[in-house]
Amino acid sequence: MPSARRSAAFDPISPDLDLDALVQQTPNFEYVTRISCDMIETQGLDTFEKLVLLHVIIGGRPLVIEGFHKRLDEWTFTNGWLQDNHGKKFEQARNLSKQTNMTVSIGHYLNNIGKLTNQWNRHNYRDRDRQRLYLKDIDCPQVWHDKLREVIPPNLFYLNDSTGDVAGPGSVDEPNPHASGLRRSRGVARAGDLMSCLPPAMRAENLMCYIGHEGTYTPAHREMCASLGQNLMVETSGTLDPDGKPTKPGSSIWFMTESKDRHLVSEYWLSTLGHDIEIEAHFAQINAWKSAPFKTYVVEQKLGDFILIPPLAPHQVWNRGTRTMKVAWNRTTVETLELALDEALPRARMVGRDEQYKNKAMIYFALDRYSGLLKHVDHQTRTAAQPNFAQALMYSPKIRQLQKDFRRLFSLYTRLLLSEALPHNPRDDKKIQYLPFDSNVTCSFCRCNIFNRFLTCPTCVVPLENGEEDTYDICLECYAMGRSCRCISGYRWVEQFKWQELTEKHERWRQQIISFEGGLSDKSPQSLHMERQYMRKKPLAQVCQEQLKLRPWNDPKKPPPAPKTSKDADESRVNVNGEVSPKKKKPQVIEKGYMKNHVSNYPEPIWKLGVCSCGRAYSYGSLFRAFDVAPLTVMEDPDWQCPHCLRICSCGKCRKVAGIQPYEPTGTVLGYDTRRVADPRSTESLVDFRQSNFEWVKKAGDDLPAGEETRRLSRRFDEAEAAKSQGDALDGDHYVDEDGDMTMVNGNAARSAEGQAEGASPTAQASPDDIPIDPLLGGLPPAEASNSRPTSHNPAPHNEDAEHDSVKETPLFRFVAPSAVMLDQRHLGGGFTTDANGIVFQYPDPTDPDPTVPQYAPPQVEHRLQPSSSAENGKKRKRSDVLQSDLLDPNEANELYHKAQVKRTLMEARRNNRHIIAEAAMSGKSLPVKLKMDKDKLAHIISQPPSENTQPAPRPKSSTLILQSDYPSPSDKKPVPNPLKRARVERDNDFTTRSKGKKTNKAPQASDLPKTSKYMEISSESEDEETMEDVDETHTGKDEPKPRPLPAYLARKNDVGDNEIPKELSSESKQRPSRRKSTLVETAVTNRPSPNIGRLRDSSKGAKEPVDEAISVAEANRKAKLRAMQWDQDDSDDDDSDPESPPEEQPDGANQKTPAPKPSSVAPLRNGSSSAPSKGARAVTPSGGPRSVFSNGKKVRIVSAMNADKRHSMGS
Repeated sequence: MPSARRSAAFDPISPDLDLDALVQQTPNFEYVTRISCDMIETQGLDTFEKLVLLHVIIGGRPLVIEGFHKRLDEWTFTNGWLQDNHGKKFEQARNLSKQTNMTVSIGHYLNNIGKLTNQWNRHNYRDRDRQRLYLKDIDCPQVWHDKLREVIPPNLFYLNDSTGDVAGPGSVDEPNPHASGLRRSRGVARAGDLMSCLPPAMRAENLMCYIGHEGTYTPAHREMCASLGQNLMVETSGTLDPDGKPTKPGSSIWFMTESKDRHLVSEYWLSTLGHDIEIEAHFAQINAWKSAPFKTYVVEQKLGDFILIPPLAPHQVWNRGTRTMKVAWNRTTVETLELALDEALPRARMVGRDEQYKNKAMIYFALDRYSGLLKHVDHQTRTAAQPNFAQALMYSPKIRQLQKDFRRLFSLYTRLLLSEALPHNPRDDKKIQYLPFDSNVTCSFCRCNIFNRFLTCPTCVVPLENGEEDTYDICLECYAMGRSCRCISGYRWVEQFKWQELTEKHERWRQQIISFEGGLSDKSPQSLHMERQYMRKKPLAQVCQEQLKLRPWNDPKKPPPAPKTSKDADESRVNVNGEVSPKKKKPQVIEKGYMKNHVSNYPEPIWKLGVCSCGRAYSYGSLFRAFDVAPLTVMEDPDWQCPHCLRICSCGKCRKVAGIQPYEPTGTVLGYDTRRVADPRSTESLVDFRQSNFEWVKKAGDDLPAGEETRRLSRRFDEAEAAKSQGDALDGDHYVDEDGDMTMVNGNAARSAEGQAEGASPTAQASPDDIPIDPLLGGLPPAEASNSRPTSHNPAPHNEDAEHDSVKETPLFRFVAPSAVMLDQRHLGGGFTTDANGIVFQYPDPTDPDPTVPQYAPPQVEHRLQPSSSAENGKKRKRSDVLQSDLLDPNEANELYHKAQVKRTLMEARRNNRHIIAEAAMSGKSLPVKLKMDKDKLAHIISQPPSENTQPAPRPKSSTLILQSDYPSPSDKKPVPNPLKRARVERDNDFTTRSKGKKTNKAPQASDLPKTSKYMEISSESEDEETMEDVDETHTGKDEPKPRPLPAYLARKNDVGDNEIPKELSSESKQRPSRRKSTLVETAVTNRPSPNIGRLRDSSKGAKEPVDEAISVAEANRKAKLRAMQWDQDDSDDDDSDPESPPEEQPDGANQKTPAPKPSSVAPLRNGSSSAPSKGARAVTPSGGPRSVFSNGKKVRIVSAMNADKRHSMGS
């Protein structure tokens, strides 16, 4: 399990921090070197690229380029532009106080960012309950991306595919996208970002935006996969918003380190602060940085500051002010790929951090692209008409640098193939399954990206709901470490590239290197077969193949077998008199397939042990924690020697043997609990990586009190100093000086008379000091601008009896205690202590899954440092099963932890104004209290009836919740009711051509209305928000079936806004035949409101849909018939004869007469006389106004939109 030792607590930074005073007063604090962006144009891109290479990539120091805010578009990179264009986009905001995510829109977050900032002051900035919402890792707008491309130097920008010059060596004619004709392309050169070599579908999109307010932060971390980080501040708040509201100026404080101090920083985090920097979960206190044994670079990033972050250099960020907006991205180069394979990927694999950059695939595709470029250069050289042109191509600095990068990538590619090489066996080759590469296969345990070969379990396959299968795939590195599913063995091999294809490309690229290097030489790369023979170790794939045969297969469907009872247990005999006879020890019997572990002297399965040729066996867990030996190191070495043979064994028996010097662990291992990130089907069978190595550190005597330097830190410090002493010069085997014979003298280019001095190459003389950097921009006087390092170091001696003849100088910034403790524990609550350096620590609960969050719980009597559960069966572990490394000194640990729990509980009770009761309850004390009261008043109180609420009303707490999510929940997606009006609608069967009786000119009474008349609710809002809903209400109140929905053509008509009835049929409907026979409308609304009141619309249909030909014809017929009925009502000379035919369809050739309509619910208007229409009815045009064509008293022929040969006249 992870260590239960104390760990440094989170201590926020005060809003009133004086950063300048802090840097000046702290010996190991230094401002980062700054240059102006105008110097890039003055000195040229080639000089700037060389500066980045020497200072950032090779030197490993951060660099700030200031002044980019003058070149950014002042209208685009603003808060208002982001709200107007992306304000409705929802993103995940990180709640740093609760370690949870909240879905909010960008506009909602920006509108409330002032409130989130104003909540903090110098008195409450340590409050743990207040919101710290950080809008991080959101997609960068495309407009910002395009505008940044015009401002940022090309070699530093996101996904740069070429650092060549326009019309440079190797350029060709290409179409001009901005004008007609051709233009000259960029010359052949290496890519600024090797991610651009991947196919677009395989690239990781890492161009992100970060929006924060006062109190938000990014914990200490390294850039993913050892990549280069770029961070630009594009917008900050000032003293006033555009609306005139006061705001606080925005900026960000960076605490940064060098790449060459990375191992020292990591050990300081592990041994002193109690955190693993690979987890990215701890923001270090200022006191921790002040006490660190390394130099800390400080940056206050303001508007327009562009920060370049070295690879593998730990850093953390704290945001200040009302608003900060940053754009960040990462780049991958050949140098970062080497660091990724050597350090970054193994560390990420240990903690289960997913790999997003696909480094191994990047090597393959970058080689393929560079090979094509070099072939193009070779073709131009051979076909050049002029010798000078061919010579310029061959000796071009950019092309020569491309060749050197190609050679370095080829070396990495050779390492990949050698690690996956299997002994040639035709039978085994046929058993390998082929899966085409799509870059989406990841390890189920460590989540790294798998390039080619891996293992898959045919048993642990889980079917998904979508029909696919979730397979359990494991990378070769994890399987060699003992990580797998519960089957442990029985895996199958899978490859994503044909092995023959990979080896053929390897040989082709090798020949290409030999060609441009001028032929075979001692430095020429060897063939893959020869490289395999020169290997003294087994390839990784061969190790996994052997382990598949050694490890047993377990059926995951069956329960785990019960532990076997030891047969060699001691037996005690009792005689007749009840006396116990001496125990008879039986010889220990070791079963087949088991061997004794040399450290624990307990039999274990052989496949869990590393066996030496001397016959001794060590468990892989002991080798990993006590001797810093990984399982793969033992498995791949056929001549492996155990620690006893090397005379460094540190077990109890070997410590007593003369001539053996016990081994000291070189680093701290806290333990890595990967159960929350690995696949639930996973297990660790060889090494429990959750265990720490503190037991072995204590045995070595290196577990010193907090604040004192350990030998582990001293060793890392010496390694860092040795790396810095090598300088930052360019290696002639890997780099080319693009200035040719130009040398840098005091920052100015000067050409020597002879080109260069004898025996000295220009590449070997290049250093960061040659780059023109203004010392005044670094925040130091010119005399102090150079990076000062300690000249010597005095580590803790390994031999206490050793005598030192000379006293070494102590560095100025080694563990300097701050002059005053900057932390007030009264604001932190219980469970926290400070050391001599002012660093705040807390003792985590071992049973808590997240030890970084303190748990406020009453103190327990039992030992809380003892683990309460195991990973496998959930049973309580015995104390004998707990390693001593998991526990502190019993006397010290129990006392300190009990005090911490008591103080924590009392602080929580004090916040609720119940600390007196809590303190009395914990101490078991009680105090009777007598109160004097008047008898009459007491009798009055007793006579009062008891209140219904016996519980005291809780005191209102001051809520610290400021911002809540505005993401609509499913319950919030109900339609908002609109103001509705009721309009009576005739039923479908009301439209008939048969008269129900004689018409009368009087207005209809309520008793004359049909008892089953339907009503509709009609909206009276704007046209964009109108809806219509059918209701089932009737006058009789009886339940009747719901009416049919509004016809589709009627809904479409209303959507397009056609509210006026045409006066005649359209010429198009008369001339174009219909695709189907015309029928009467099924539903009609006679009492329609006017257009300014509202329109009917079926909410279930889309608006403005195209109306087809058949629907247009049916609509025209319906309108004509409605006008005919209206004309029939207005005609006073109409007789009362019944129609001869119903409205059903007649056979072709049959005549139809105009049907008489059903009595309308609205009294007809005659000869200009007026009559009040019913509620909701449409008024009829009076005689004085414009009359319809149907109201002229003439007979109207209604023509159906049928074929011309099938039209028949219709009698009136």
